Amino acid sequence: MSATNRGAKRIEADFYPTPMETIHTFLDNHKLQDGTILEPCAGDGNFIKGIRERGYKNTIIANELREEENNNLVNVGSDYVYHVDFLKEELPNHDVKTIITNPPFSHAKEFVLRCKELYPEAEIIMLLRTAFLESKSRFPFWKDNQISDLYTLSSRPKFINNKSDATSYSFFIWSPRKAQNIKVI
Repeated sequence: MSATNRGAKRIEADFYPTPMETIHTFLDNHKLQDGTILEPCAGDGNFIKGIRERGYKNTIIANELREEENNNLVNVGSDYVYHVDFLKEELPNHDVKTIITNPPFSHAKEFVLRCKELYPEAEIIMLLRTAFLESKSRFPFWKDNQISDLYTLSSRPKFINNKSDATSYSFFIWSPRKAQNIKVI
């Protein structure tokens, strides 16, 4: 999900792996809940790898459209791996407590709504451009889908060729507990 080289051809399938440093920074500042974790846009498994590196033993479900990532997802610690279009198909029933992902930015709103539809009691964590908070077209969405936490990254992620872009990123959290907490990390 990088804004690097806007106007240039986008990477196929919007595959912009989340840098491990970004994941570690977040996990060092936010404790994940006990219970099953879902990564609906798992890519090559960086979130799963980071979660395991931070010592979490939770059951982790990985979903990634690109089947060529299957072995990577198993090797980084996924307990279950699926290859479905998350926005159109349902995964087998799992009692998901946490959803964490870096969705394609162009479909971020749809991913939030789908997560809330399928897992209304889960904490939803998404790495998005901070500008996701903006726009008249998203104003109705924000009225009905307030975040509980926002972790803004003080250091921009380096998605492509170890380079950052001119965009601010934040971890947006929707939680049934509804506490509000905004941090710069």
